[in-house]
Parts: sequence; structure tokens; C-alpha cells
Amino acid sequence: MLALFANPMVIIVAAVTVALHHLGFWFLLPDSVFNYDAPIWVVLVHAAFVVLETVAACFIARNFFDNVIGLEKKVEAATSEIRERNRDMRVVLDNVRQGLVTIGADATLSSEHSAALEEWFGPYEAGDGFGAYLAKSCPKLGAWFDLSWETVSDGFLPLELAIDQLPSKASFGGRHFAFEYEPVLDADDELEKMLVVVSDVTADVERAEAESLQREILSVFERILNDRVGFEEFYEEAGRLLESARSTRGEDWGLTKRSIHTVKGNAGVFGIESVVELCHTLEDRIAEGETDDLDEWFEALDARWNALSETIDRMLGNQGQDTVLMTGAEYEKILRLAVEGADHADIAKGLVDLKLEPTEQRLGRFVEQARALAQRLEKGDLEVAVDGDGMRLERERFADFWASFTHVLRNAIDHGLETPDERREIGKSDKGRLELRTYEQDSRFVVEVSDDGRGIDWERVRAKAEELGLPNQDEQDLVEALFASGLSTREAVSTTSGRGVGLAAVRQACDELGGEVDVDSEPGRGTVVRFSFPLTVTASYPNDNEWPKAA
Repeated sequence: MLALFANPMVIIVAAVTVALHHLGFWFLLPDSVFNYDAPIWVVLVHAAFVVLETVAACFIARNFFDNVIGLEKKVEAATSEIRERNRDMRVVLDNVRQGLVTIGADATLSSEHSAALEEWFGPYEAGDGFGAYLAKSCPKLGAWFDLSWETVSDGFLPLELAIDQLPSKASFGGRHFAFEYEPVLDADDELEKMLVVVSDVTADVERAEAESLQREILSVFERILNDRVGFEEFYEEAGRLLESARSTRGEDWGLTKRSIHTVKGNAGVFGIESVVELCHTLEDRIAEGETDDLDEWFEALDARWNALSETIDRMLGNQGQDTVLMTGAEYEKILRLAVEGADHADIAKGLVDLKLEPTEQRLGRFVEQARALAQRLEKGDLEVAVDGDGMRLERERFADFWASFTHVLRNAIDHGLETPDERREIGKSDKGRLELRTYEQDSRFVVEVSDDGRGIDWERVRAKAEELGLPNQDEQDLVEALFASGLSTREAVSTTSGRGVGLAAVRQACDELGGEVDVDSEPGRGTVVRFSFPLTVTASYPNDNEWPKAA
């Protein structure tokens, strides 16, 4: 029984007490211990038994201590260590600048989490659904997570692929977040829980945006140095189109899409990729019918454009000044008229012509744009020939047409021209060829774009036209369908093409000038697109009585 105290000293004290008790009584009353007058050796034998029993009891007590009492102390020590670790972990979770939490296989939240999570998304109760928790801050983010988690939980896709469907980025409340997921598997390799790591990447995003803005400003600066007039026209036209897109949304989505698409195309030509991406996102939203939240995307586009504009306005400096550029030959022509005493009306007409823009100069601005686009689309080096035939136009009158004209070039390069490898296989030179011409024919002003590419797949155009319910019986029907809004022979939409909006925009600009469109295309040989206008729209000359009079 004393062994249960698990302390050998208790047993030793008891043994000594018994020994002293028996020894004392043996001396005083021998019969009281053994019931007879026992000799000393009997006493020693009994003492030896007590010693043996004491040793055995001490051994039992020691083992009991080690296996029971000692175990309790070990458990207590381990528990204390765990408490200490938990306190250390709580300190970590309360101070780490990441949102850490585990969610169960049913997407419910565990109780332990980092303080940053509640700072960003608000408090929660253990057992709440993670999607519902996210939805308190961003309903779309919560809906996205719940929908994606179904892919994780149903097990149809491999777990790695299913996890890739979960939200990886989110922006709301002026912050940007990145999400990472680490699965925890059970013994059967089934999902037991998921560790979710949320990081605030606002500083990284803002730094990347600032760097992107600087790169675009450098690109703009280079463009201004190379072609100031061309860039000024793009800048003014883009501002007008963005205003048109804002004012027509909800009333005329077709016009809104054309405006955004034209800005996207021209911004891409000038290397302003952030505007391209924002315009592309707006197009996606409109195409998918998600027009309820367009305000935030228009605001993002406006913010980016305004950020660029602040610097562009300083670069342009004298933007808006009315200037007249002339060549030496043009100057000599006017001077000769004046020296030779030509009629004042002829001199005045010559001066009016100086304010008209040479089409060769205008077409020349598209050369580098076309070559850069060909490189982006992996079409290799591009030969571009330009012939203006001495034609001149009123710059303002044709501003809308030239702004949308870039879509024709993009289509010719993207849809028409083959890659260098494809060209070699069919016996063509590695370099694709593009020709830009203006000329006068039958009292009409003609703008012509030709390429030596694969030609138009008219059967595909016919099939697409039939899908859209457009006439497709003869060649003219197919040309009309080619320029119809919404028709594209691309299966996938990219930032370059696939919307079926660009050609519709240039057709509308052509119609507004009283122009006509004609298309010739031969499979494997290339395509020619012609826009023809009445000569009367190229320039406006005052009547004789409207010329300024000398004082």
C-alpha cells in the first residue's frame, strides 16, 4: 500500500519505524513480539525479511512513480510546452502581414487565423463558409470562390487543376490581394482541409502600374519625336472617342463599342498597352451583357488616360496651335505665282492647298505602325509601299476615317498575311507586302489597301453571315457582310481582332463622307480594299466673292 505513494522514503521511514518498534518491544517484552522468548537470530531473520520487503516495495514505488506520477509530470510539461508554442504562434498570427486560415473540405473556416485576415475582410465565426465571408467585402469574389469550390469538391478535375480555378487575385476597397492555396490531404490522399494564404499586394501593383506608366510615357515621347502631328491627331481623336463612349453607353451600345474598339486599335499602334487592356475588358463586359458594373471600368480607363494626359499635355506644349507645313517645292510654286502676277484667286487656291494634308504624309504614318503590328503578330518583317499620287485632303474632314482606317491595316496583317514559315511552304517570299495608295479615278478620290496574303475565305464569311441572319447570296452581299458589325471569322477574341467591330467602324466613317467600299480578293494571292469618295469632299474652296479682299 505504501508503494502507491510512489515515494521510496515513505517505505523506508515505515520500515525503520517497524524495526525500532519490534526491537524495543523485544527487549522490553520479548513475548509480545513472537509469543515466545525468541533468540536474537530469529529477530535478525525477521529483520532481513523486512529489509527485502522494503527493497522490493521501493522498487515498485520507483516504477510506479516513473510510469504514473512521472508520466503526469511529463504530460504537464508537454502541455506547458504546447501552451508556450501556442502563445508564440498567436504572437506570429497577430503580427504577420498575411491572411492565414484553414478551411475544411466543405469550405468552412477554422477558428485559428491571422489578425490580418479580420483587418482586411472583417470578423467571422468558426464554421462560416469562406465564400460567404469573402462576399461581405466583395460579392463577386465570394460568388467566384463558391462556384470554383464546387470544382474542387466534386473531384471531377485533378486537384491541382481545380485549385487553379479558385480566385487568385482580387481588388476592392482600394486594395489589391493575391490568394494562394495549399491542400492538406488525409491518409487516403483525399482533401482534408485547405490552407489559404492571402497577401496584400497593393504596393506591388501600384509600383508595377507606375513602371508601366513610365514605359508608356517613354513610348509616347518617342512617337512625338518621330511624328508629332500624327500623335496629336491620335491624342485628340482618342479623347473625343472616349467622351463619345461615355456619353452613348446605355443608349447606343453599337456606337460605344465602335468608339472603344477604335481607341483600343490606335492605342495599340502607339504602344499604350494599359489603355488597350482596359478597352479590351470593357469590350468583353459589353459583349457578355455585363453592363451593370461598367462604371468602375470606365473610371479605371479615365484614370489611366488622365494620368497619361497630364504628361502628354506638357510634352506637346503648343498643342492646338494652327500650323501650316510646306515643302520647298510648294513654297517655290506659291512664290512663282506671286512673282508672275497670277490671279489672286489662283494664289489663294494654292495657299488653301497648303492647309490640306498630303495623303502620302498621312499614309507614311501607317508604315511603322504596320511593321510593328506585324512583329507583334509574328508575321515577320513587312514590306510597306506608299504612293499618295500628290493627293491632298482636309485633315479635319477625314479625321474619323483615318482614325478607324487602322482597323483595315490590322485586318490585312492579322487575317490576310501568312507567317514566314507558311509563306515559304507555299513558295512566297518570307516578307509579306502591303501597299497603301491614294489616287483620283473617274472623278473620285480613292484610298486603297492591298496585301499579298492568303485572301478572304468567302465561304467562311458566308457561313458567319448566315449565322447572323445577313444577306449572303452574291458577292456584294458578302462585301456588305464583311463590314457588318459583329461579324468576324476569328473563333477567339484577342486584343488585336475577333470582335467584328473594326471594319464596321471604318465603313461607318466612309458612309458619313458619302464613300463606297469595294473588295477584290483572290485565294492565295491577296486582297485589295478600296474606299472611294466624291472629289468634292476632299477640300472646300471659297467662291470667287468669298476670297479675302485686300484692304
